[in-house]
Amino acid sequence: MFNHAYSDTVEDAQDEARESEKEVIERSIVQMNMCDSSPTDFSARVQTISDTTRIWNYFLNDLASPENENADEFKAALISIGIFILKHLDKMRRDESIQFRPVREISEAIVGGIN
Repeated sequence: MFNHAYSDTVEDAQDEARESEKEVIERSIVQMNMCDSSPTDFSARVQTISDTTRIWNYFLNDLASPENENADEFKAALISIGIFILKHLDKMRRDESIQFRPVREISEAIVGGIN
């Protein structure tokens, strides 16, 4: 009885965490879309780069945590994606001609995978 209740609680917590992650990524996608529709709003661009960097730093720290129970291959794949995104965002800081498109497309694919 206790094991069943514990399993349900853990599953509920994981579902809530995934839903929270999905919402954060979706907000980031909205920010990126707004930046693309207003390319001269450099303040929004800087804020979106900063926010997206914070999100991915959080995800990378979580993936590297010993408490993260995802499969090692899954974690490694997401870490690789996260490193790519952080490098792309860093390039965007230095070059205003670089767009959010790859980061947005990856984010959309991740949200689709969470559903």
